[in-house]
Amino acid sequence: MSFSTAANTQTTLEQQIQTVLDDMSLAGISWATVGGQQIKNSSAGFANLKQQLPMHNATKVHVGSVSKSVLAMGVLRLITTGELSLHTPIANLLPELAFNNPWRENTPITVEHLLAHTAGLENIRMWQMLSVTPTPNTLLIEAFKSRNTLLNIRTQPGSQYLYSNIGYQLLAMVIETVTKKRYETYLDQALLKPLGMLDSTFHFLSQEGENADPRLAMGYHESAVPQPAVAIFLRAPGQFTTTAADMVKFMMFTMGEGKLNDQVFIRADLFSALSYPENTEAAKAGLKIGHGLALANRDRHGVIAECHPGSTFGFNANFCVFPKQKKGFFFAVNTDNESPYVERLNKLFIKSLSVTSAPQAQPEIKAAALSSPSLAKSGVYFLAPNSMAEFSLVDRVFHFVWVSQAQSQLTLRSLQSADVTLQAVSQNLYKANERVTPSHVFYQNAQGDLMLSNGYKTYQQGSILELAFYWLSLLLGLIGLVYVLLAGFVRWIFWRQSALTLSPIVANLVLFVVPAVLYATQSFLMFSEVTAASISLAILSGLLPFSLLGTLWLNYKCTAKNVWQRIDRVFIFMALQLCVLLLLAGQLPVIFWR
Repeated sequence: MSFSTAANTQTTLEQQIQTVLDDMSLAGISWATVGGQQIKNSSAGFANLKQQLPMHNATKVHVGSVSKSVLAMGVLRLITTGELSLHTPIANLLPELAFNNPWRENTPITVEHLLAHTAGLENIRMWQMLSVTPTPNTLLIEAFKSRNTLLNIRTQPGSQYLYSNIGYQLLAMVIETVTKKRYETYLDQALLKPLGMLDSTFHFLSQEGENADPRLAMGYHESAVPQPAVAIFLRAPGQFTTTAADMVKFMMFTMGEGKLNDQVFIRADLFSALSYPENTEAAKAGLKIGHGLALANRDRHGVIAECHPGSTFGFNANFCVFPKQKKGFFFAVNTDNESPYVERLNKLFIKSLSVTSAPQAQPEIKAAALSSPSLAKSGVYFLAPNSMAEFSLVDRVFHFVWVSQAQSQLTLRSLQSADVTLQAVSQNLYKANERVTPSHVFYQNAQGDLMLSNGYKTYQQGSILELAFYWLSLLLGLIGLVYVLLAGFVRWIFWRQSALTLSPIVANLVLFVVPAVLYATQSFLMFSEVTAASISLAILSGLLPFSLLGTLWLNYKCTAKNVWQRIDRVFIFMALQLCVLLLLAGQLPVIFWR
């Protein structure tokens, strides 16, 4: 479908933005650019389709994880005033939480690790996001209560980037511990007010109910399905309401020196570390792409920007600055669909600002380095670790990369994206063809494993035999389940008595229709709630290996021996071995509320 604009567009940029809205079926957009002393603040489309309310410059929007950059500034303000330190151990501030940190004696988790996403924490759990239980006033600790396994530290703190919403929830708890106020109240008063961001807030706002704000745009999913804001357990990393005009103020401050009214608001040394990694293993190996204390530097469309994107229910946003050139942009779209519009908009704004990047000095590649045995980097690489621990097996099977090498050139292949060609910059640094600076680095960790990093994802070289084992197990298991199901139905139709030996597993598989139907009839926000759908899924998935064993027992007990029984047995074993793998990986039973 296509939405017409609420006002005539004039400039070329506005026309191009309207084209994106029409092409991608987007409801509306609010945006702003800063180019030196020139500031543009505009909008297009609709804030509310049903009411035909146009998007205005003063329309409020949700920005998802863009809020992390603003929250980070609040933490840096506390450090500047001496109430906190980058090196303060988090366990000392939050003794009510149990951190499982194998490196705690020498490397405790600090405030700096949480800000830079280097604490080794996983990203998020499904129940922390998809639940109707929390309210806007639910205590932050409820995102961790009685669930100590959430705070397993998976990599040595400081060693590598691992994006974590959980980490920023902890930062909000740190703010509350230090200030003795709700983090929303502190940030609104001590950060947003001094910056002049008076139309912004960390407090929960929605389009309806007691927290309704008439200026807040409605969010939309595919096919213009409206999505009012909802409270979630893990709210601190993504709960922020703002306007494009307020984000201009934040943009201007971020591109400065940390001063307000000629007074130091955030220390200069903290400001210099906003966007570039310093202490990760990838950074020490020479890679400059990564995340700093508040922003990430992104190499896209021929320039390097300091950015933070964000998405939440019904919204997508992005915030990027180019401090040396005093330029930047912000936009928020009140549609969260599958169309690839974010990068298209990024490219438009970068082009409109005439941003340029200085040529990057590349180290000379020596012939001896290219022929060094240490450059034997071909093979399979697994995420180390993956982002969400509850899906570790899935990521291991499907989200690996295959590296092939030809002299000074590497090719990265994956199941999710097109091949990436890398050219050698030095012995361990490589640059993708469309990038302006080295984009990947190889290094050895403390255990001697060969690692590959692009600054945001880290992979460890693994064995092709391990990958083959996973895929073979998956293939054989699925074939086994399909065979048992089809054979059971065929025999029940034509030879009912002979179908009895397959009846337990066939009944189990057929009953999986129940949770599928129940999930289809409930809101996606209840995905991780304890409902009839989730309970039935947990029970049936938990019974799967037992029904296979029961089927196998009936097969052996059957008095009428024939060749089909032996064939059945083979396929039952094929399905059973997959269940064993899933059980060992913690994937059975399927439970999303834990």
